[in-house]
Amino acid sequence: MIHSYNLLQISDLSIDFKTEEGVINAVNQLNMSIRPGEVLGLVGESGSGKSITAKAIMRMTPNNAVIGQASQLFLRHQLQAVDIMRLRGAGLKLVRGGLVSMIFQEPMASFAPAIRIGEQIVQTMQIHLKVSREQARKKGIELFERVGISQPEMRFDQYVYELSGGMRQRAMIAMALSCQPKLLIADEPTTALDVTIQAQVLELLAEMREQTGMAMLFITHDLGVISKVADNVMVMRKGSVVESGSAEQVLYNPQHEYTQKLLAALPNLDNLPAAPTKNPVALLSINDLSISYPLSSAARGKSFYHAVKNINLELPLGQIIGLVGESGSGKTSLGKALLGAAPISQGSVTYHCLEPVLNFGVDKKLRRKWLSQTAQMVFQDPHSSLNPRMTIRDIIAEPLVAMKLCNSREEVDQRILEVAQRCHIEVSHLRRFPHAFSGGQRQRISIARALICNPKFIVADESVAALDVSIQAEILKLFKQLRDQLGLTILFISHDLSVIANLCDWVCVMREGELVEQGTVRSIFLNPQQAYTQQLIAAIPILRKPQSLALTKQPESESLQEIMA
Repeated sequence: MIHSYNLLQISDLSIDFKTEEGVINAVNQLNMSIRPGEVLGLVGESGSGKSITAKAIMRMTPNNAVIGQASQLFLRHQLQAVDIMRLRGAGLKLVRGGLVSMIFQEPMASFAPAIRIGEQIVQTMQIHLKVSREQARKKGIELFERVGISQPEMRFDQYVYELSGGMRQRAMIAMALSCQPKLLIADEPTTALDVTIQAQVLELLAEMREQTGMAMLFITHDLGVISKVADNVMVMRKGSVVESGSAEQVLYNPQHEYTQKLLAALPNLDNLPAAPTKNPVALLSINDLSISYPLSSAARGKSFYHAVKNINLELPLGQIIGLVGESGSGKTSLGKALLGAAPISQGSVTYHCLEPVLNFGVDKKLRRKWLSQTAQMVFQDPHSSLNPRMTIRDIIAEPLVAMKLCNSREEVDQRILEVAQRCHIEVSHLRRFPHAFSGGQRQRISIARALICNPKFIVADESVAALDVSIQAEILKLFKQLRDQLGLTILFISHDLSVIANLCDWVCVMREGELVEQGTVRSIFLNPQQAYTQQLIAAIPILRKPQSLALTKQPESESLQEIMA
């Protein structure tokens, strides 16, 4: 039930950043209100001001941020309006983690690395809920289970570095929900999650909302997710709100051209690509491939973890092959093995495009000499994969220089200019450093570096997962151009099935290390044969018809007695 009064009221919020290059305006006179039980979706591309607005509510803005004097942020608590800007000491402690909790986009930076995750959750619950350690531990493990963490009791006692990225995100969601906040700020909470876990987490958030009347500020670039959870939507661009209204109004009848642009860039399942007309030859063959990793002796007596089990697959020349599956299914391990970057326990990978033919199982000495010129990888996080001390020119040139593939600097520069033009990188940007670019621009740089040696095969591992929808659309268009212009074969690893549906020619589905189904895009998405594939497709968050926005509710008027209750 959405109440008629405001839990959070923001008026004329302006935030500037003092930098060496001058003052940068991040938020410009923003007005926002959220009622108890309401989910407000806040959307916009990187740099639009979404996250810094959320941090202002938590009073967590960085030291160089200046909040305008006319800015007002009020939070309702026990029938009183609390001025967030004036809070100090105990009052601020009451808000942070108690009345307001936040799910951050980067979970690794949100947990103390030297303290077990469960202990951090227990301490938080004891501070705000006044419960015993036993009660806090029981509730924490229960939340771990509800957000989809396997072996919750064991994971509860682990450190953050021992969990995968998806598990860290789920653990942070559990911690944010542990104190039953009045307002939950969720900043890209499901970006790193598989579609089935994402659906499970969204269902849990909706359940918590119904049970406790919790309000949510849901920040995301995924408009499909917004359609599943939001009652109202605000669209931000360059620090200002350009459109706001009900979810039905904004998503299905957008008035501002920027909102229309975001929606136009959203992948959909309405126009699936037709099957390739030709049967191309195989670029490489995977034969009975298995990958196992040694485990510590404490891992319940098991000596190996079997990540990939007896995979047989051919990757055709000049096509984009989608590889999908949940976390732990073996997707990344398989992709790395094809590049010689993961140990192969048994079986082989054969590249038919090389002379002599390169077989990993036999010709191990040829890997270093030939493989780097044949196959390259585009990583999920371009920021961490680019050397911050090198210029863009030197980053792109590094493979050519390291393998001595050019005879002169002039030849290197000519090759760089060709690749930069193909990847839509401005020549004037080649002398800059990675920090000067957005996420989408960095990903173009990563792709340019992968192309510099004229490879025939690229593995793209979650390469658009963290990008805004419009930037994502540009990168996907670039991958298609590279396939058509250069005849590239691309193995595109992703948990986002809507992206796979709009990009790929062929789809392979993995589960627990095994290949469970494969086929054309149309056959997999329109007629999946395996129950697991059907489950994945059913969980895709796509924009639905307005009448099916099930979570949308109208505000109800209440008496003073109901408000106090």
